[in-house]
Amino acid sequence: MVLSFLMWGCTTLGVLAMIGGGAKFFWSRMYGDDDRTALQMCGGGLFLAVAATAVRAVLPPVSTEEAAADLAPVDPPSIPAAPATPVVDAAPDVPMDWTPVIWFGGIAAVVVSVALAAYLIIRTRSHVTDRRTAKKALEADYAAAHAVYGEVTDAYAAYLADPYAIFVRPLLDNLDEPRTAAFIDAFAEMNQVRPEQCPDTVERVQAFAVAAQKAHTAWRKADGYARAIGMGVTSTEDHRTVRRIRSALGIALDDSATGQERETALRTVQELAAGIVTIPDRIYDSAKIAIETTTRKQLTG
Repeated sequence: MVLSFLMWGCTTLGVLAMIGGGAKFFWSRMYGDDDRTALQMCGGGLFLAVAATAVRAVLPPVSTEEAAADLAPVDPPSIPAAPATPVVDAAPDVPMDWTPVIWFGGIAAVVVSVALAAYLIIRTRSHVTDRRTAKKALEADYAAAHAVYGEVTDAYAAYLADPYAIFVRPLLDNLDEPRTAAFIDAFAEMNQVRPEQCPDTVERVQAFAVAAQKAHTAWRKADGYARAIGMGVTSTEDHRTVRRIRSALGIALDDSATGQERETALRTVQELAAGIVTIPDRIYDSAKIAIETTTRKQLTG
C-alpha cells in the first residue's frame, strides 16, 4: 500500500516536471534563448510518470482484509446476542485509482502550455516583423526627405559659388525681397531640424520632411522670380554699364592677370556697381583673397 502511494507521488512529480519544463521552454523561446534544460525536464517528467504508472500496474491490489490485518486486534465490547442475519456477499472496498485523472490533467496542462508558448512565439515574431517594417519605412521616408534637402542645398550652393550669378538673379541676395527672405528662413529652419542620421521617431522624420519640402518650394519661388526680374535695368546706358561691370569682375577674378590689374578691375567694379547692382561681400572678399595670393606669389617669385 505504501509503494502504491509512492508511485502516485512519482506520477504527480513527473506531471509537474512536464508542466515546469513546458513553462521554461516557453520562457526561453519568448526571449530568443536556446534552453535545452526545458526539454530535458519534459522528457524526464514524462519518463518518471510513465515508469510510476507501469509499476503501479504490476502491483497486486490491496484488499481491505489485508489492510485490516495490519491493525492490532482489539477486544470488542460484550453485547447481547442478536439473532443472526443473513450473510450477503459484498465486494471488497477498493481505493479509487487516481492515475487516469492525473494523466489527463498532466496531458491537458502540457497541451495548454505548448499552445500558449506557440501563440506567444508567433505574436513575438509578428511584433519583431512589424518593428522591422516600420524601421524600413522610416528609413525610406528619411532618405526621401534628405534627397529634397540635398537638392535645395546643392542649388543654393551653386548660386553662391558662381560670382556671375548676380547678373542673372541678383534678387537672391536681396533680403528685402519677400520671396528671398522666405527662402532664407525656410532654409535655416530646414538645417535646424535636420538630423545627422535617421532618427528613431517618426515625428522627427516628418518634421524634417516638412521643413525640406517647405525650403524646396520657397527656393523655386525665389529663384524663379529672381530670374524673371533679372537685373531690372531697362535703359541702354544701364545695360552698357552692366557689361562693363561684368568685364571688370572677370579681370578681378582672373588668375592670369597681375595683382595690379586685378586691384584696378575690382575698384572699377565697386565704382560702376553703385546704384545699379549690389555686389555681395562674398565676391569682394573672394577677389581680395585671390589678389593677395597673386601679389604674394609675384613678390616671392
